[in-house]
Amino acid sequence: MIYLFFGEDNFRSRERLHEFLGQLSDGKNRTFSLSWLDADTFAKLSFEELAREESLFGGHYIIVCENLFQKEDLPDFLVKNLELCKCSKKIFVFCEESLEPSHLRYFQKFAEKVEEFNFLPLPQLRIWLEKEAKKKEVEMTSGLREEMIQQYGRNLWLLSHELEKYALNSVKESFSRRPEAEKVNIFHLTDAIASKDRSRAWFLFQKAMLSGSDIEEIFWKIVWQIKNLLIVKKLQPLPEKKIVEKTHLHPYVVKKTASATRLYTEEELARYSSELVNLYHNARRGRTDFETGIEKFLIKL
Repeated sequence: MIYLFFGEDNFRSRERLHEFLGQLSDGKNRTFSLSWLDADTFAKLSFEELAREESLFGGHYIIVCENLFQKEDLPDFLVKNLELCKCSKKIFVFCEESLEPSHLRYFQKFAEKVEEFNFLPLPQLRIWLEKEAKKKEVEMTSGLREEMIQQYGRNLWLLSHELEKYALNSVKESFSRRPEAEKVNIFHLTDAIASKDRSRAWFLFQKAMLSGSDIEEIFWKIVWQIKNLLIVKKLQPLPEKKIVEKTHLHPYVVKKTASATRLYTEEELARYSSELVNLYHNARRGRTDFETGIEKFLIKL
C-alpha cells in the first residue's frame, strides 16, 4: 500500500505526514511499527525485503521514505518497485519535495492517495499566519505580519519558528520591537554569506553563540540563504520579476539575492546545500558537533 505526500511546501506535507501517522496509531489495541528511510539509511536489498516480507505484527507496519527520489541512483529502482509496494500489506509513505512528471504518473497509478502541497498564495499565507498566531496566543498586527512575510517569504518553517519565539516570550530578534541592547542581528550573518565574506560570517556566528542565540535558528537561516542563492542562480538570467513569479519569494529578497549570485557557481551552491542537509542529519544522530560543523562550513565558503 502506498501513500505520497509531495510538494515544495514541505512544512505542510510534514504536518500531513504526522497527522496521517497519528490516524494510523489511534486506538488502544493497535500495534504500530515504524521504519524511516532516507538517503543515508536506504539500501536497495533491504527495501525489497521489506516490501516482500510478511509483517510479524498484528497492526500497522509503516515505512516512511523521505526524499529518496532526490538521490540520483534511486528513482529508476524505486519506480520499478512501486507495484511491489502497492501489493504489500505494509504501508509505504513517500515524502518528496519534488517529483519528475513521469515519476508522479507512476504514483498516480499505484498509490492509494497522492497529495500535493504547493506554497500558499499570499492571501492564504496571511490567513495561515493569523490562525497560527491565534493558536499560540501571539498578537499579530498587520505590520508585523507583512514584515514577517517580507523577511521569510512562504517558508512556513521559519514563520512558525518565529511565532514560537514570540509565544515563549524569548525572542531576541523581532520585527517590530527589537531591544536596543541586542548584540547580534543574524541577518547580518546571512548577508556575510551572500557576500562570501567568510571571516565576517565566522566572526558573527561566534558572536551570536556567545550572546546565547539559538543554534538551530542560525542554522535554518543559513539554509534559507543558501537555498535562495541556489534557486535564483538557477533561474538567471530571467528578469527579477519572472523569478519572483516562479519562486514566490519577496521581490526585495530576489533583488538582494540576485546581486550576490555572481560570487557563486551553481555547482558550489548545490554542494553547500547538500552539505548542510548532511550536517543536520549527522548532528541529530550524534555523529558530529552542530556548532563545530557550522563553523567549518562558514570557514570554507
